[in-house]
Amino acid sequence: MSQVLIKLTAPGVPDFYQGSELWDLSLVDPDNRRPVDFDLRRRLLSELERLSPEEILARMDEGLPKLWVIHKALELRRRLTDVFLSGHYRPVYAMGQQANHVVAFLRGEELLTVVPRLLLSLNGKWGDTWLELPDGIWRNQLTGEAIKSGITAIRDILARFPLALISKE
Repeated sequence: MSQVLIKLTAPGVPDFYQGSELWDLSLVDPDNRRPVDFDLRRRLLSELERLSPEEILARMDEGLPKLWVIHKALELRRRLTDVFLSGHYRPVYAMGQQANHVVAFLRGEELLTVVPRLLLSLNGKWGDTWLELPDGIWRNQLTGEAIKSGITAIRDILARFPLALISKE
């Protein structure tokens, strides 16, 4: 999921194989000529808005978290078109014990992507790891939570969902 969110929010045009919105456990690139179950994808998309982040994560085997991340990021790309067309890109460095387990960057001054890395060696323990959010009121688009500017613990940012797509209000 980290790769998906980075692909959707980093500079450039995100590229998806048709039908790869859910988990695809192929050993090679999927063949675009495979039949895609569009009815399943429509049904899952219609369910997403009624589910909490915890309920989406509980349906991991169905691929719901990946579909949720794609859905919310594309929705944000549509809403913040200028940020994605001309907004600058700059890293945001985490500080603290597990800082090397965080990838974070700003697009413009309006969108912050935060994803974990090297999860096996992290063991779910963020310790005192934190980010400093620029001034303003921010909202995590994947959980709906408001986040104040300033120093914010990574464990708080990622408490309800393992990634964060945070936009300025």
